[in-house]
Amino acid sequence: MIPTKAVLATLSVSLALIAFLPAGAQPKQGMSKTVFENDKVLVMDSVVKPGETLPSADRGGMIYYYISGGKIERTFADGTKETVTRKTGQAMVNTEKRPYAVENTGTTTAHVIGIRLK
Repeated sequence: MIPTKAVLATLSVSLALIAFLPAGAQPKQGMSKTVFENDKVLVMDSVVKPGETLPSADRGGMIYYYISGGKIERTFADGTKETVTRKTGQAMVNTEKRPYAVENTGTTTAHVIGIRLK
């Protein structure tokens, strides 16, 4: 899957903004990795500790299963922020169409499996 220009532009802006933060203020990066992929499905495993972030990405249409939930702040390219709380064992389809960055603003580590049908 090739990223779209909009996704690449959003990622570039997000990384540029992070680069201008003072060294001590830069958020730590959470862990997100592909654990399986073929021509029909993509499976991601993401772990975000309190205070950690994941860069902006298109997460629309992903099916999520929260191994451990938490309080997550989503930041969109226009600067709009939205806080969501996810529960351990919760499963959902993400209907948000805009790319967004993620920050764990809670006190527990969020661990989620994401599935995207191709």
